[in-house]
Amino acid sequence: MSTGDQSSGRETTIVDNEVYNLIATLASKLQGLAAYQKYEQDGQANDPLWQELREQDRQAVRRLMQQLDQFAQAGRLRAQ
Repeated sequence: MSTGDQSSGRETTIVDNEVYNLIATLASKLQGLAAYQKYEQDGQANDPLWQELREQDRQAVRRLMQQLDQFAQAGRLRAQ
């Protein structure tokens, strides 16, 4: 997402950094949820572990979505 503004020593993106971080974290958590399901199918020994991690990530996804919703209501999801 970089627009390449290196003159200030910081890269800039087309979206606010906070929004970008939320979206990146949300994508990571969603990928984790898919992985946990696959891991559960691969074997039974660690089922409780994958179930616990999946529930934690589900809660994190809900919280991230709530924050994105708040940003949307505040008009912060617009491209810069």
